[in-house]
Amino acid sequence: MASTALELARRAHEDIERLERRACRALTSESASATHKGRLTANRLASGLVEAAADRAKRLRAVYDDADGSMAEEKASMGDGEDARMALRAFYETVKRTRASYEGRESDVANDGEAFLDEIEQSLEDPSAAFSGEENLGRCLDLHESHATFSNATFGERCDYSQYLARCGDFASIARTKKFCSAYTEYLDALLAYLVSFHERAMPLQFVGEALERDAEAFEARWTKGECVGWEDRGVRAVDEKMMKSSSADLSAFSSIEEMRAALDVDGVKSALESMGLKMGGTPEQRCERLWSVKGKKLSEIDKKLFAKGVVVDLKKKSSKGDDVAKAEARAKMVARKESQCAEALRLLGKQLDATRTNVEKKSTLSLAELQAEAEEDDDFSDAETDEEEEIYNPLKLPLGWDGKPIPYWLYKLHGLNMEYTCEICGNYSYWGRRAFERHFTEWRHQHGMRCLKIPYTRAFNEVVSIADARALHANLSQRDDGSFDVALDAEVEDTHGNVYNKKTYEDLKRQGLL
Repeated sequence: MASTALELARRAHEDIERLERRACRALTSESASATHKGRLTANRLASGLVEAAADRAKRLRAVYDDADGSMAEEKASMGDGEDARMALRAFYETVKRTRASYEGRESDVANDGEAFLDEIEQSLEDPSAAFSGEENLGRCLDLHESHATFSNATFGERCDYSQYLARCGDFASIARTKKFCSAYTEYLDALLAYLVSFHERAMPLQFVGEALERDAEAFEARWTKGECVGWEDRGVRAVDEKMMKSSSADLSAFSSIEEMRAALDVDGVKSALESMGLKMGGTPEQRCERLWSVKGKKLSEIDKKLFAKGVVVDLKKKSSKGDDVAKAEARAKMVARKESQCAEALRLLGKQLDATRTNVEKKSTLSLAELQAEAEEDDDFSDAETDEEEEIYNPLKLPLGWDGKPIPYWLYKLHGLNMEYTCEICGNYSYWGRRAFERHFTEWRHQHGMRCLKIPYTRAFNEVVSIADARALHANLSQRDDGSFDVALDAEVEDTHGNVYNKKTYEDLKRQGLL
């Protein structure tokens, strides 16, 4: 009976209301706030339901637009409300068609109208299938491909993964003369595509497209005012005779290229090329030949192919160089816009980027056995699947026990889990409960903080959480004549099985092959 325009509109309104209720139920359920995986599953389900509601809203709008005039014709058949006979005739005709459509199906059971909701929920893939192992269910970023591209490209430099994570959003540190190659544009496109894809998968209810559109509008304003970092001159650098003569190297002082090569080091040649607006690529010999080739020449006599991209020769002659200026500015604006978009996407994913840096540092300090043990302790990596979806009453937000239910309140108080301990050495990280606080002195976070302070950790530093106290204690131990700190005897070393020895004992056992 969903053949008339009014029935189609009514059904669309009903479906939209059902979708909204199911989305609210998914976001307010207990599982949506219990674990990270539960929140991610609920957000993905809500996003799918919202997309289905938007699709039905578009179809509803098409019904109300009434392009074929079916709704107007249907309304006209009902009369204007004054002719009762016409209205009753239309009503009984509708009843007659309804009865005819249900003939032979009197025993059919009517569905509740929510079958399509279950189909939408089943069509959504498991969240773990949408992320790689490095992404850890949307907690961290996987920028290894971008890191490999940056390390092997001419515009980048060799660095490890942790260093790349710290500088991946610092585009101003890259020399502008290296940004006009196609490889750099492809690198920015790939980086932006991954960040947008990750944002859509990890935070499906936040619309990254709208944020990028706002950034594009703000970029246009900054570009017009010349406030883009690294692009204050809008990517156009003018070179004239005066700048050529005021170069950092006086080529007239050299009689041969060998004499110039001996007088100027590699950095000196690069500086001279940059001051003249010439290309700085190639081998040291090629750079010297390029610099020597412009000796004694006027600006008009120098081959334009020697100038770097973005450099316009003699900008004062606007009549002849207007096209070059516009072309150079358009090319620079395209690169700067891509950088701005990538920087905005990294800002939106700042929490995940910080978690990625922490995870990389953590992996570098833990053994394989410790990483596997930590993965097994994580509730999101547990293989056990809970079939029961009953709501758990937990108004005090108590920790969950082995059975998935809140632990008793007396046990919560007994272990002191309501007490917060803050450690400045760990970056003001909070530990709940005395047991967790005492155990953290031997864990990776505190050990990393001690190494950053250049203080070898010993048992004497237990219970010391202040940076000032740790430095004072270290200075005091180092200055003592009796009981001074001896690295060989006091420094503690741990083997692969977790056994702790002092450094001297560990080296003796290792030398004897007992470890």
